[in-house]
Amino acid sequence: MSSNDAIVLQANFADWKSRADDLGNVHPWLYYCLEQFLKPYALDDEETQFGIADGGGDGGADALYFLVNQKQLVTDETEIDPKTVSRVRVLFFQIKQSGGIQPTEIEKWLPLTEDFFELSKSPNSFGTRYNEKIKLIMQIWRDQYLRIVGQFPEVNIDYYYITGGDAAPDDYALDSCNRVKAKAEQLAGAKCDVHCIGAKELWEQVQKRPPKSRHLIWAETPMNTVEGSVGLVRLKDFCTFLTDHPSKEIAERIFESNVRGYQDESKVNEGIAKSLSENDGPNFWLLNNGVTIIAAKAAPAGHRSLSIEDPQIVNGLQTSRIVFKYFKDHNTADNRTVLVRVIETTDQTIQDRIIRATNSQNRMPPASLRMTDQIHRDIEELFKKADLFYDRRKGFYRDQGKPIRKIISVNAVTQAVISILLQRPDDARARPGDYFKDDDRYESAFANPKIPVGAYLGCIQIMDRVEQFLAKKAVASSDAKNLKFYMAALLARELTGIPIPVYEKLPPATKIEESAIATAYQHVAKVYTTLSKKTDKDAVARGPAMLRTLTQQWKRRIAKAKSGGVSAKQKT
Repeated sequence: MSSNDAIVLQANFADWKSRADDLGNVHPWLYYCLEQFLKPYALDDEETQFGIADGGGDGGADALYFLVNQKQLVTDETEIDPKTVSRVRVLFFQIKQSGGIQPTEIEKWLPLTEDFFELSKSPNSFGTRYNEKIKLIMQIWRDQYLRIVGQFPEVNIDYYYITGGDAAPDDYALDSCNRVKAKAEQLAGAKCDVHCIGAKELWEQVQKRPPKSRHLIWAETPMNTVEGSVGLVRLKDFCTFLTDHPSKEIAERIFESNVRGYQDESKVNEGIAKSLSENDGPNFWLLNNGVTIIAAKAAPAGHRSLSIEDPQIVNGLQTSRIVFKYFKDHNTADNRTVLVRVIETTDQTIQDRIIRATNSQNRMPPASLRMTDQIHRDIEELFKKADLFYDRRKGFYRDQGKPIRKIISVNAVTQAVISILLQRPDDARARPGDYFKDDDRYESAFANPKIPVGAYLGCIQIMDRVEQFLAKKAVASSDAKNLKFYMAALLARELTGIPIPVYEKLPPATKIEESAIATAYQHVAKVYTTLSKKTDKDAVARGPAMLRTLTQQWKRRIAKAKSGGVSAKQKT
């Protein structure tokens, strides 16, 4: 192994750090390594940060992730339909910037593994042995795994020990790895791998970047038009097109983010799988609606070959997934074909219309296509003027190397708006996804005439002030997550003096006095602490009692201020 690997790796990291400016308490090296090994799962920055548990009481896991179906991170806000889960993966990371691969560090995973996968143990029973993030993910695992285990999903567990040092495991380290592997397989009944990553392997992973272009091979000469091409592709060639070759898994980023996470009814999946298994039946393309791909550019690349720049599958997601799985499990010759349309356009408005139109004739619920609505394009353009990037197309700005701090997720915008302008911080903490599933709730947040487009930026900026205050005060991340939505909601009420604040009455975030934020913190923290004496902290933040109590207290303060002849804003 060459020491050059460590040198070029550190040089690349130094260049990358510009993207990781202002990550708070997260060490840039930790984030850099996670970003490399989470590539196959297409997680965004918010999801990546969710799994970080680095610090005291992490049990040897600087980060920890629970995913289903190779692509969906499971958090405390995730709703899973057990019938759609076929694969489960748990990832443990321990990351060092230098040094060798230490057996004693690897062996820290032994008690963590036993506590994590022993379902009879309550995470709260571990006391201070583990920090709040580790215990949260343990609880999520218990709650969700018990719901899906009846579907007998395939379970995979991966442990990654990563160092930037020029290192390789010795016999002692390998023995420690084998002990961890045996423990995990015994407790979880799963396939387990322990990966020891030194500078050489890490540098190789860094260089495995998702290709900007992919090649599609036509089975016959396609029909070409001004807008693109339509033709038949052999199923096995289509499977190759879908494959992320370094990992040999399906390339998640090839699926347009608006439809990536959608799981169709199991009966439809079974029908597609049945068609694939019947080799003596009609050609597959006769039984299937096919696949639609949007591309920035598509050009001939040889005989019956098309080079597609930044391809995005916008229709035929389930067909694609099932074709991939079939050929991963059946490595046999197959001349059957699938119908593929390739549409060349860089116009986002046209792309969104195609996404909506091609998915309007199937069972995909309208909520899955919300991001094609005009309001979200407007928010995206407005954010750019403030040097922020609204992640309407999940992963788009991350792939462009935009700073992590400046990429704002759809979830974050939703939480900010429903906290501040709808006064539902409980929903922001526990149920933000409901505002995309339910038509009435969606319209209240994104089709509300009382909420101008500028409000979305304004609310994010106010939320940022609240988060900065909590960070400066060194509030634990688990508590900050529970407090911030209530603080923003109460702050908006205090600043406007009305129960449901109107955006036009809110001052710009930069004009809000720190003392006003501190006052909101004092009120919220006091209620939170009191209620948490009898109930789990997360349950308090997710339930109705905290909002009800804060509202009652605020009304009493307003009434008292009015009776004293002082305005609510003056009183504050």
